[in-house]
Formats: sequence, C-alpha cells, structure tokens
Amino acid sequence: MSRAQVRAVALCLVINLVDGFDLLVTSFVGPSITREWSLSPSGVGVLLSGGLAGMAIGGLFLAPLADRVGRRRLTLACLALASLGMVAAAAAQDFGQLLAFRAVTGAAVGAMAASLPVLTSEYANHRRRGLVVALITTGYGLGSVIAGIASSILLGSFGWRSVFVFGAIVTALLFAVALRFLPESMDFLVARRPRQALEKLNRILVSIGRTPVTELPAARPASAKMALDALFRGRNALRTVLVWVAFVSAQLMFYFASSWTPSLLLKAGMSSQQGISGGVLLSLGGVTGAVLLGLLVSKVGPRRLTAAYFGIGALALILFSFSLGTLAIALVVAVLVGLFLNGTVTGINVIVPDLYPAEARATALGMAVAVSRLGAVLAPLLAGFLLQSGWAPASMFRFFAIPGVIGAAATLLLARFGRKPAGRPVESVVAEA
Repeated sequence: MSRAQVRAVALCLVINLVDGFDLLVTSFVGPSITREWSLSPSGVGVLLSGGLAGMAIGGLFLAPLADRVGRRRLTLACLALASLGMVAAAAAQDFGQLLAFRAVTGAAVGAMAASLPVLTSEYANHRRRGLVVALITTGYGLGSVIAGIASSILLGSFGWRSVFVFGAIVTALLFAVALRFLPESMDFLVARRPRQALEKLNRILVSIGRTPVTELPAARPASAKMALDALFRGRNALRTVLVWVAFVSAQLMFYFASSWTPSLLLKAGMSSQQGISGGVLLSLGGVTGAVLLGLLVSKVGPRRLTAAYFGIGALALILFSFSLGTLAIALVVAVLVGLFLNGTVTGINVIVPDLYPAEARATALGMAVAVSRLGAVLAPLLAGFLLQSGWAPASMFRFFAIPGVIGAAATLLLARFGRKPAGRPVESVVAEA
C-alpha cells in the first residue's frame, strides 16, 4: 500500500475513533447526569438511546446521499454536524434538549458509519482489505476508551458538560484535517461521474502510484432506485434479510454492554471509578477483538468467523453475569465481552461491502446500519425498563446473551447462501496488489 493509501485508511480510522467518542460518551457521563437531574433508570435508558436513535435516522436518510454526492463531501458535512451537536449537548438545560442534541450527533455518526468502511475497502489492497476494514471498526472501541479516560479526568473538576466540549473541539479539528487530506471514493467517481471526474480520478491514481487513464471505464448507470433495488434483487433479498437479523442481534448485545456496563457495575456494588474502569476495559477488549478478527478473516472467512464471535460472545456475557461479585474477575471478563461483542459488529462491516455492487454499497450498508439501530436503540431502553422492574444486573447480562445465538444462526445461513462479490468498477482502473 502506498503512503497515500495508508494515509486515507488512517484518517478513516481516526474519524471512526472520534465518532465512537461522540456516540458513546453518554455511557460514562450518564451517572453524573442522573445525579444532577434525578433521572429514573428508564430515563437513563432513553438518554442512552438518543444518540443511537439519531444514528438510525442518519443511516436511513443521510447515508444514501453518499452514493449521490460522494463519500468525502458527506463525511465532511457530518463531521461539522457532529461537532455542533456536541457543543449544543454541553449547553443543554434540560433532559429534552440533551436528548435532541444527542440525536443530532447520532445522525451524523450514523451517516459516516455507512461511508467509512466502504471508502476504506477501496483504498486498502486486496490482501489486506479484511484486516483494514476490521481496523477501522476499532475506532468505536478506541473512541469509547478515550471517552472513559476523558471522563475520569474532567468529571471531577469540570463536570459532565466539559466532556462534551472536549469532544466538540476534537471533532472540529478533525474536520479541518479531513478537509485537507480525505480523498474521494474512486468507485463514486467512476459510477456517478461528477464534474471533472476523470481529472480527480487521475490525481488519486498518481498519488497511490498507479498509471493515469485517458478515459473513465465503462460503468452501469446508477440511481438511488437501482441502488435500492440491488438490495432485494434475486438471492440478494435473502442475504439482505440475514444481514439485517445478524446486525440487529450484534447491536443488541454490543450496545447493551457498552452503554450499561459502568452503571450496572455500580449497581452491583462497585464504585463509580470501578464502573468506568469496567467500561474502559470492555472497550479495550473490543479493539482487540476487531484486530484479531481482521488477522483471522483471510484464513477462516468473515462469515464463519463472525458466527463464531456471536456464539462465544453470548457465552462471555453469561460468564460475566457470574463474575460481578468479584472485581478482579469481572474486569478480566469485561475484556472478553468487549472482544467478542465488538468483533460481531466488525465482522458484519467486513461482510456487507462484498455482497453488493459498487453503486449500491453505501446504500446497502446505510440501510443495514439503519435497521440495526433497532437493536442499538432497543438495548438501552429495554435494559432500563428491566432494571426499573427489579431485574438484577446478572440476570440482565444473561438475558442479552440470547441475541448471540440468533446472530450466529443468521451469519451461518449467510455463509451458506452467500456468493463471491462482483468486481468493482474501479478494479478495471487500479490493479489490485
């Protein structure tokens, strides 16, 4: 991979990292907000779901714009929107305002969640594509780790609002960096042919050490309707449904654990700092799991490997439920929970771009992200309701192991009914390494 390719991939990783901070920071500042505003457990669940609900809106309504206006332009707009949402959240005066502003930030993150894996898969070479896409998804875990560390440093001295301000500043700085260095999607330039597409494509080809072309390669006419039809054409209909079931299951498990672990550890008798430590270790485990999946995916295959992650993740949640009484064991198992639960989300992000033609990839992943947010939104809400109804933390962890079984079955069926991906239009321009 050339220096320009590495830079593009690294920038996508950093954007995902900041997205993870912006999206998951409420999990760490939630206990402080709860004390200040006297929120009920169900109210906390609603607040934790606010950003995730916005993510669904962004994935459904904003992400498809990437196939029309370009991945770069949409990503820049969403970085600006996310920064504004974080500033507004820091200034929120009541629960309703904070919930609305969290939804705004979530919408921006949801749109980028669909574009960045697709853009990354283009700039990675064939041999490293699975690993690179997996590395990109570690951004959420790394962002969550930074959110936990920032919360530990800032909460005591400056209060929960300062954590949102910190996130807003970092996101704004990243916008400036992306404005200078983030490249456009080569698939988009070939498929949609915007103004000066040939010149832009040749600049990219030269930057990554490829030979310029005299004309754009042939590409099928693309439209929003065609991109949407590709999701349900022939056997893709079954594949799309299986992807959605697996993605919803993964989000149920992951966002329950990532959103509620600090609060549930506190409920189980640990201190506030120990609860934050548990959340940070879970996130670190998630980063490890995504990297491990990326290293294994070329040898095992993403679909079967993801199914294994689902099954082991469910077992890890059950094991965690029995370890809550012992701090040292609970913190160790938290790493395993994060490792396998985040790995399921990573695996699906690796799988989806290869199932669909280039002109439909951002739409397909955006739709999958939007549908999967049903699980992401439901998980904190359901956990809050169960906690308010008297469920013990251990029982809740066992309950949320059930989606792991469902996700494993859906992913195994996806492996059974899958197919090798069609060639990307840009592959006629760029020889794979």
